[in-house]
Amino acid sequence: MSESVFDVVVLDTNFFISLLNAGVSDSLMPNLQKIGQSVGMEIMVPDEIPKSDIPGRFRQLRRLIPKYIRMEPVKRSSKLWNRTAEYAIQERMVRVKDDPADIDVVILAKKFSLKDNNKVALVSDDEGVARIVKENKVFKGIDHLSCGSFVSILAASVSDTKMRKILDQTVERVFRASWSYKKKTRRYIDVAMLIDDLTDTARFVRSAAEVGADSSLAEIEKEIVAIAPKHEPEVLTPEDGLIIAQQLVIKARGTRETFHIHKAEEVLLEILAKSSELIYSIDGLEQRVIVERMLRSELFEHHSWLLDYRISRNQIVEALVHAEACRVYMNYIAVGREAIENLIALQGLLYLLLGKYERALELFKAVPQMDPELSSTQILGLSVALIATGQQNESALLIKRNSDMMEGLISSMHAYANDLYSHEQRELAINILKFLVKNFSKQEEVDRSVYRLFVLTRLRQDLVNSEVKIQGIFKRKLPNRGVDDSKKGIPKRLLSKVPIVLSTSEDPKEIEQFKGFYHILDLIEDREKDEINVVAWNESNNSTWLLIFDSAYKPALEESVKIRITSGEITNIRKAKRTEPFRAALTFEIPTIQPELVKPW
Repeated sequence: MSESVFDVVVLDTNFFISLLNAGVSDSLMPNLQKIGQSVGMEIMVPDEIPKSDIPGRFRQLRRLIPKYIRMEPVKRSSKLWNRTAEYAIQERMVRVKDDPADIDVVILAKKFSLKDNNKVALVSDDEGVARIVKENKVFKGIDHLSCGSFVSILAASVSDTKMRKILDQTVERVFRASWSYKKKTRRYIDVAMLIDDLTDTARFVRSAAEVGADSSLAEIEKEIVAIAPKHEPEVLTPEDGLIIAQQLVIKARGTRETFHIHKAEEVLLEILAKSSELIYSIDGLEQRVIVERMLRSELFEHHSWLLDYRISRNQIVEALVHAEACRVYMNYIAVGREAIENLIALQGLLYLLLGKYERALELFKAVPQMDPELSSTQILGLSVALIATGQQNESALLIKRNSDMMEGLISSMHAYANDLYSHEQRELAINILKFLVKNFSKQEEVDRSVYRLFVLTRLRQDLVNSEVKIQGIFKRKLPNRGVDDSKKGIPKRLLSKVPIVLSTSEDPKEIEQFKGFYHILDLIEDREKDEINVVAWNESNNSTWLLIFDSAYKPALEESVKIRITSGEITNIRKAKRTEPFRAALTFEIPTIQPELVKPW
């Protein structure tokens, strides 16, 4: 039996629809439970899916799911179900009234993650479901997989010859169907989501590359010590060539599993140095092709992993190097046009984060030459690049021409403006928010952008003070919140109470105001004092403050867009000077800080 990748896998409705659209539901579904058990996975669905969530035109699935897949009940009256539903509605992730089963799959995954330390995966191509799992801290620890990615993982894990054959025949079809579904239904886009797509592609490429190999990686790994040649001859037998290639593959995967970045970079260079010589040293065309495909797929997956790693650490220049390498390997790997388009979009969004606006625009304009029907991903990138290069009217027309995608595009542009602000592209971030507020203020989705623009311009009010239209929208949309009290003084009675203890329970109103939500506007490190200074907007008292923390809080603050302070002690309150853009400086000691809105990577 192969080692299990996950203990429990919960399937969403669109997984079965992808099987049906790929023409493999009849062959795969009767064997799915058996395949899962062979690699130690329990595969299940909420019991409401075949009853009410499968559209009528897919009657065949309503019959097949209860017959072959384990069904588990989910209580829609539970507190967690209702809290998750409220969260999904508030964040515009799921239309709960129409699709309550989207909440069911998330709750079922959570239920089994709490049992026996299970490693749980939720398989869905629904972007709303994916966002709930990734963005709501309640579901931290649950993995999300696309439908195509899940089948690729099964194909790579199973060792039974008969089952492997079934999966080898279906993995590409499901991968294509999964991509097609996502392209048609995707509305919300961000960099993290595009990275997930690239990871899915890498899994598929690995699975496809291993088709035709004589043995699984696990079996060959045991043989390597015994029969790997000590010296590489000028001409290798097919068996020796495959073993050397597998050694390189295992070495690369080991560095990824241990997150050893320096060794990961070293093994990348080693594979590049040895691959050409190795391929042409093998005696036998068929085995040579297998080894070449295996090493190329490994290089593609390795660059994808390094790209994700670099982005997660805000190393955008290094990430772009690996993105370009991935694009080169896509010329030799059959991944489909959609995957290439998404990678180009990812490159464009990364160039925007670096302030390379013209280069980003070039990339986004190249995509329509490949496919005249733009996806929501391409429209997002092109719209932002047009704004960045001063072509706001063209950007507005592009969005209005694609009105069916407008809701998702507005939400995506709002989120990307936060990314840009976090990466010091503040003027572009504010320009995007101004663009949304000016052109789409009647749309409900823009309400968040109105408040965010108001908050971000507290440091640079000159960016909006002269714009009558925006000031009018502030007054209309923010009758109570659109007030700036940063110039108000600090009452003497409050100063006399320092040090002020913030308890976890409710404090008097004048003290409670220092808890609550703060939008981070700027971070300034004071290395001499070993402190981190945070310029932040407080929702409770409509004021900008300078918050002073010990530098130990720097990592958590750097990862956050918005925080909540729930307890701690204010040891000093310093009144602001006339020229300082905040109400007062507050020095905190041992505060409890909860990130409320974190950066996506």
